[in-house]
Amino acid sequence: MTVHGQVGLVITIVVASSVLVALFGLRRPPMVQVTRVYVRMTVAAVAVQVALGVVLVIAGHRPPVLHWFYGAATLLALPLAMLIGGSRERQEPVWLVGGAVATLLFAFRAMTTG
Repeated sequence: MTVHGQVGLVITIVVASSVLVALFGLRRPPMVQVTRVYVRMTVAAVAVQVALGVVLVIAGHRPPVLHWFYGAATLLALPLAMLIGGSRERQEPVWLVGGAVATLLFAFRAMTTG
């Protein structure tokens, strides 16, 4: 397994934990700020994974087209949910949970295609 694959597994675990943190923030509204910080750290970790993937592409590794699609979806799902949820304060925790779940599903699917 390549470094990109190993980091992908770790990222999937981190994203799964972000789902749990987002669910906790959904149940306890005062914890939404903590949830936001954790979700931002998760987005940064996914961005590092994408950067590793780009380095592999430059080095000559060509993943299947579906891996590109799911990798991009993994990178964009959570920030998009944060953007939409940020404009709707009362619904923000729900959007964070939805974005985290979507990110988890896309990350898992990207692992299975790559």
